[in-house]
Parts: sequence; C-alpha cells; structure tokens
Amino acid sequence: MDTPYQPNGTGFDALDELEQVDWSGLEHCYGKGVVSLGAAGDMSLAIAGDVSRSLAALRADSSLAISDGLSSNCHQGTVYQATAYAVPFVAAVAAGDVPDGIRVPLLALLGDISIGGSYIAPDGSHAGALGDHVDDPVAESLATSMERLSTIRAPRLVALIQAIQSLLVQTTDARSDAVESAIDVALTPPGTP
Repeated sequence: MDTPYQPNGTGFDALDELEQVDWSGLEHCYGKGVVSLGAAGDMSLAIAGDVSRSLAALRADSSLAISDGLSSNCHQGTVYQATAYAVPFVAAVAAGDVPDGIRVPLLALLGDISIGGSYIAPDGSHAGALGDHVDDPVAESLATSMERLSTIRAPRLVALIQAIQSLLVQTTDARSDAVESAIDVALTPPGTP
C-alpha cells in the first residue's frame, strides 16, 4: 500500500486536494470505491458509500459528513484501507481555521480511528483493522497526521491528541481507555458540570 497523501492545505482548503488520492481502488466499510447504498437523492446514503464525497461534504454539512459519511471509515470500531487515506484530510481540516463544532467531532473521529487501528479484526466480526496490513498504514497515517494538530491549544482537545499519540506509541487497554475518556471529555461542551 502506498503512503497516504498528506494535503498541503489546512481547514477546508485541504479538501481542494482530494483528487490527489485514487479513492476508487480503496476498500471501505461498504466495499471498494463508490458504492450506491440507496435511492437517488438520499445524501446520507450517497456519502456513506463514497469516502471522498464524505470528506468534501464537510464544507456543506459537517454534521452529516461526519456522522453518516466519515464514520463509515471507522464503522462500529473497524477501520479499513480507505481510513488510512482519509485520516490526513480529517486531521488537516481539524488543524485549520474551522469552528470547534467541526474540529471537535473530527478529533473524536481520529480518536475512534486510533482505537480501531490499534488491533486487527481478522474476520470483520468485531472492531479493529480489517484487511491485510490495514493496521500499520492506519497507525502510520495517524502518526504523521498528528503533527498538524500541534497548533490546537484547547486543553480538552490537547488531552485527546496526547492520548491518541500515546496509544500510537504503545497499544494497551489502559491507553485505549484513556483515548475513550478523552473523547468523552472533548465532546462535552465547556462549562458543563
């Protein structure tokens, strides 16, 4: 597997570089390339079966893009070949000048991906990396992409980034649990008791 492309831009500008990846040949939770999942006009199903379209949808409807599209890159805790290629774009958008309403769920998604990529799901019946040698490229893509997030200063987000980096260094149940806890804290609005 080739090294995933790292976009030069940050924020939504990174999405201008989506064509640098041949998404058509990459396995994701619904198959390979663009997979039609439902009736024409159902944006939710359309982006779920199309990784690059899910990423592009961050500009128009970030909630839909993350919940219905990009979450299929870490479907029920399982990561896929396409996940490794989506991670640099997710990190680049999160590192840019975007509202916390977009940044926080993207960082939470990276946390979920780090957990899913930290072990192998050989038969796909449970969470983990699905496919030959998927775990290593996902972990490498995360490690390379995490450098972009060094400009983020919010303590709850820094704690999540550090927990992900710690899990990438050494996979343990305690470090996986720390990422899950950091995701919960990051997703809790500031000032909530």
